[in-house]
Amino acid sequence: MGGNMIGDDYEDFIEQQKSKEDMRQNRLAKIEIVSGQELMQKKFPEPRYLWDSVLPDSGLAIMAASKAAGKTQALLQLADAISKGRVFLGMPTRLTKTLFIELELSPRRTQQRLLKMGIVANEYLHFAHTWTQGAEGLLTIADAVKENGYGLVIVDVMQLLWPMDADTNSYQDVYSVLGPLRQLANDLGVMILLVTHRRKAETADYLDGVIGSVGIAANADVIFTLIRTRGEREAILYIDGNDIESKKLALRFNTDPLGFSLSDASPVEASLTPERREIVDTIRHLGGTAKPGQVAAMLGKDRSNVGHLMQAMAEMGVLELKRTGVYALRNNIPTIPTVPTLLEEGKTGNSGNTGNDDGHATHLFGDNNDTPELENNLP
Repeated sequence: MGGNMIGDDYEDFIEQQKSKEDMRQNRLAKIEIVSGQELMQKKFPEPRYLWDSVLPDSGLAIMAASKAAGKTQALLQLADAISKGRVFLGMPTRLTKTLFIELELSPRRTQQRLLKMGIVANEYLHFAHTWTQGAEGLLTIADAVKENGYGLVIVDVMQLLWPMDADTNSYQDVYSVLGPLRQLANDLGVMILLVTHRRKAETADYLDGVIGSVGIAANADVIFTLIRTRGEREAILYIDGNDIESKKLALRFNTDPLGFSLSDASPVEASLTPERREIVDTIRHLGGTAKPGQVAAMLGKDRSNVGHLMQAMAEMGVLELKRTGVYALRNNIPTIPTVPTLLEEGKTGNSGNTGNDDGHATHLFGDNNDTPELENNLP
């Protein structure tokens, strides 16, 4: 009897070992390991783009912008161009059927926005204004793509597609949502472009201002960052990605028709937000060179924040680090008066471009009626 027990135990042991080996083989079958030599000999297809050299035809992209920066207008222009195969911001697009999931605007407001932008949508551009949240929402995207043959899906904004209990500031939560979404996009051969918000506070690195930026950067193939200060005409679009060359496009926000066009300004000029213009003006006032502490003292602002901004301005070519802690203006930085400067000149009765005949300051962009309309002011 004891011998039988030993035999049974041995057979169980053998079965367990076989099971472990099967599991091991199954795990290894799910991965592919190649030598460096084999890797270098592989032939890969050239990447294809929906928007030349910046938006691939599959994967996950993110558009980040602050409220009222004009992100919806920019994406409607992009969707319209791609659905017609037209040039957008100087770069060609490939005709592709597009689904725009608009979760912030009602159908009526979307229609009004399109009218103000002069967009006549065709049969290749579709809209949805309701969508299921969470995992079911992702499956519905897959269903819609398979059913209608969409090559581009835009979601404005991604937080409204998010699971209700997910934290957009949590790396784990962001990764757990965007990871499967990116895999879904690659499996279907479709580009999914999600819109998200930027924090209000300006940061030294523009990507740091993107909500959930760490998790987003780990999953996004392309990140578009649109920066435009409320009420300003000039804007800048940063384009960063895994397999694309980083770009900075200087844009101008127009009111008739509503939307963006390429600006005559350089990206450096367009990137000068009011906070950065104050720093430029202060350094110019100090003779062209200054330390962050000096600038902060004159502006009455936190030295650390000013230091971070000046570091970012050096990285983008506005300032030059002469020696440790000392920055200088680069020669190509234009004199752009800040709004307070214009108002002060208007109060002193100066005429010309800064004030009118009765001594009141003229609006920075001309008459008040010419002020860019903000997206939350539209009907």
